[in-house]
Amino acid sequence: MKKIIFYGLGLLSSLWTLPVLGQSGLKLTDYYHNPIQYNPAYVGATDGYFAKAFYATQWLGFDQAPTSQLLDIQHLTDDRRNGYGISLMNDTFGAVQNLNIEANYALHLQLDETMQLSLGLKAGLNNFRIDYSLLTIYDPTETIYTQGNLSETKPLVGLGAYVFERDWYIGFATPNLLNNQTLDDNNTFIYSKASHFYLNGGYLYPITRDINWHNSILMQIVNGSPLEYLITSKAVYQDQYTFGIQYDPGALLGAFVTLEVSGNLALTYAYDMATRALSQYAYGNHSFGLSVALAGRERWNKRLDDQLKPFFTR
Repeated sequence: MKKIIFYGLGLLSSLWTLPVLGQSGLKLTDYYHNPIQYNPAYVGATDGYFAKAFYATQWLGFDQAPTSQLLDIQHLTDDRRNGYGISLMNDTFGAVQNLNIEANYALHLQLDETMQLSLGLKAGLNNFRIDYSLLTIYDPTETIYTQGNLSETKPLVGLGAYVFERDWYIGFATPNLLNNQTLDDNNTFIYSKASHFYLNGGYLYPITRDINWHNSILMQIVNGSPLEYLITSKAVYQDQYTFGIQYDPGALLGAFVTLEVSGNLALTYAYDMATRALSQYAYGNHSFGLSVALAGRERWNKRLDDQLKPFFTR
């Protein structure tokens, strides 16, 4: 059964050779707090039905600064082998809006007494819009503006894998294999959204009976762009209270807290600030998350006690 790991990861790593160009989507801290958005293999990480809502603001102090809203709903079947879910992501920056509607599936396999493998598939639609009325246009006679606002809907397909034991994990994913380009009626290039590839891993170190120390790294690979990575270190007390710090070299530094309000509800708040020249003009980025068990046979995170809980971000 362990051969599945090498076959699966070998197939995924071969995707690195695909030509990809374009710009980044959400920043890495958003992806860290919402792993379903980049790796469908996380679907079914909790028993029963589970939902998460997330809201993020960036570059406070700028007009029409980026904002992101995410909603994730998922379900793990009674045999704990199949995870199903749907997710919505709305990302707005000035006149540009990206809306993703996605269906996610994950197959969970027990490789041996301690090791598990999850293989995920994502499929959905991306709607890309530009509202030219929100722009300051110096030459309204340009052909691109006379054609009216732009709105295009295109398919997306993503893959992911996730291997873990109690004290470590490694994952690989791409949320969209399709390199979508947008052209106007005269075949003039307007916009390109490239495929992004993510490699992440982590390790848990128990400090005391009640405190665990988690360290992880999330890397973003895009052809033609510098390698980006996010380093996260967090302490978890009694599996209920979390405090962590995050660092993206050359980009941002931040911290976050997660509080389990009840057995079915957890709240997350994160703040980060730019470390580049942009920090002179922007007032940082705020993120808010809410996780809830809609229905389940057990306390929502019971299954994670010996497996995913050390790494899964509520």
